[in-house]
Amino acid sequence: MENKDYGLGTEDIKSLVLKLSIPSIIGMLANALYNIIDRVFIGQGVNEIAIGGVYVTLPLMFIIMSFQMLASVGGSTLMSISLGEGNRKKAEQFLNTSFLLCLILSILLPTLFYIFADNLLNIVGSTPENHQYAKDYFDIVLFGAPAIIIGFGLNNFIRASGDSKAAMNTILIGVFLNAILDPIFIFALKMGVKGAACATVISQYVSMIWVLMHFVKGKHALNLDPKYMKLDRKAVPLILENGMPLFLINIANAIVTSIITLSVRKYGGTLGISVLSIVGSVTNIFFMPLFGINQGVQPIIAYNYGAKDYERLSKAYKIGALYATYICVFVFLIIMIFPYQISSIFLNKNADPKLLQMAAPALRKSMYASIFLGVSITGTSFFQAVKRPRIASTTSLLRQLLILVPLVYIMPMYFGIDGVWYAYTVSDFVSSIIVFYFLFKIFKLVKIECEQEGDIL
Repeated sequence: MENKDYGLGTEDIKSLVLKLSIPSIIGMLANALYNIIDRVFIGQGVNEIAIGGVYVTLPLMFIIMSFQMLASVGGSTLMSISLGEGNRKKAEQFLNTSFLLCLILSILLPTLFYIFADNLLNIVGSTPENHQYAKDYFDIVLFGAPAIIIGFGLNNFIRASGDSKAAMNTILIGVFLNAILDPIFIFALKMGVKGAACATVISQYVSMIWVLMHFVKGKHALNLDPKYMKLDRKAVPLILENGMPLFLINIANAIVTSIITLSVRKYGGTLGISVLSIVGSVTNIFFMPLFGINQGVQPIIAYNYGAKDYERLSKAYKIGALYATYICVFVFLIIMIFPYQISSIFLNKNADPKLLQMAAPALRKSMYASIFLGVSITGTSFFQAVKRPRIASTTSLLRQLLILVPLVYIMPMYFGIDGVWYAYTVSDFVSSIIVFYFLFKIFKLVKIECEQEGDIL
């Protein structure tokens, strides 16, 4: 098959960023809807306590996703760089090595999590009131973990090759099917949270089959080839190193989500965890477009970094950061103006009215510094694309773990449960300043590297 680059090295940057980012944004929004659709239907069809129970499983799902990203995102980034260098063999090696890693993880992780499910749910913050809801949901969702690891893992390679429309379709297929199956299982079959979990698992396997067919039919720039499907001693360390930033982001998300849940449980009880579920769901779906822009811009930067075209990679980042900032401002205004209307989507008419009175102000307090996140989040993606995984990991951990976690412990002592929401704002602001500093420094170094002779890798 011919070496497709989907215009990564030739097409107008602005139109290319839009072409790749818009499908990725749609895909990321759709991806977020997997869990959010479940929570909306559970809130409407079961009760507000069940929403919190489902949310408690989130840190454990973050861990599963983190290992998927460790195995696939690093490989897909290296594949883009290799294609930019014109080295198809090396690119195909990264694809197949990553696929084998995903296969191994798809067996190990669900098995371990299923064995220790009760203990894990207690550790991440379940309460006596919502634990059974969490257990019922998690036990079933684990059967979909192989589909998540393999399907989403290969989908990263489709996206990294520049075929963002196919990557978007992978997500949309699962989301639309989940939206159809959720009301059937929850309302018609009266299966409650178990029904929501069944709908999610079925949808994930359908998405995985779609991705595999994409490779089997030869629609991808590269092929799954058994002769490259081995744990190569050179490829594996590179894949893991470059996948480490997003791995750490998701591990940090798991740790932070657990710590926040435990803090909220201490200061707000079971009802507080349901509030956290609403806040987390809303902020997650509103900021998925930022990560969609990341996924759209990153292959452009990585490809042109491999091709040593500083002007194109620099312009790609700046346009992506600008679009991300526009989104941040829009989201900020929406949440400041309509917090009550947004929160009420998750509640039925019989829900405790205290929940809405807690959730709406919490949304506002957690988002005061959100306008800075456009440049900050895309900055982390830039560091990864230009082979600065340690800086990408560090900046990710600053916002998600090193700054936020101490604040979540300290601020509730003075502000009660509100201290949790204020901790988000302080962490976002401080971490953004640090990212700005690294961007200024790394851009200078990348320019020098692009002017030197020899391959990047």
